[in-house]
Amino acid sequence: MSNIQTKSETTLLESGFLFDHASGLSYTVNGTAHLIFNALKEEKDTADILDELEKTFDIDRETAQNDLDDFLHNLKSIGLIEL
Repeated sequence: MSNIQTKSETTLLESGFLFDHASGLSYTVNGTAHLIFNALKEEKDTADILDELEKTFDIDRETAQNDLDDFLHNLKSIGLIEL
């Protein structure tokens, strides 16, 4: 289980539209971010998320880790997750 908590007041559409109901703000996310956010909502741990990134996007572990770290930093800075 992940120790990263997403805000419950969010909606992520298949189109990549992420809406924060509490603030009224919306964001557009790419495929990588979409996969990560869905995995966080499902409470997957970071190792599982990294495995899924590697498999889905045919990338190495270091690239997957960098992508995950960058997106988590962005989510934290806009208040959509708590670490």
